Amino acid sequence: MNNKQRVKKIRDYAELAQVSYFYFDLLKDSNGIPRKIYELDSNGNKIKDEKYPRGYKEIEVTLEHIVNKKYQGQGVLINLQQGDDIFTEMKNSAKEVFNFDKLNGEFGEIQTQRFFERYDLLIHQPNTESGFSATLLSEKNKRIQNLKQ
Repeated sequence: MNNKQRVKKIRDYAELAQVSYFYFDLLKDSNGIPRKIYELDSNGNKIKDEKYPRGYKEIEVTLEHIVNKKYQGQGVLINLQQGDDIFTEMKNSAKEVFNFDKLNGEFGEIQTQRFFERYDLLIHQPNTESGFSATLLSEKNKRIQNLKQ
């Protein structure tokens, strides 16, 4: 193995280590329902849309949102409980007030694209009661090679 290959391997390992700190648990809530963020216009402003419960257009959080720096700091919305009674409204309001979930990705556009050209997210285990969490990624080319053998 030459020096260029060693540097590439170290970079790949460093990138995988960095990804492990991104908040993959923001993809879905504890019931497996996808989480959402506000869709933003080209100026970074929320897009008004009265068809959505909060009055702004919402989109599901994707893997790109999780790792890409351009979404860093963007708030992830709680999933509202359905119902038109005062208790449901109060629960939703309280949950929104105490929701501090924000995206924390640090990859640039090209790095994000290259990462997902190379890896698939197989599974993410959000924090258990003991605090354990894990993200399992698979290198696409190696899986294809193994299937051909």
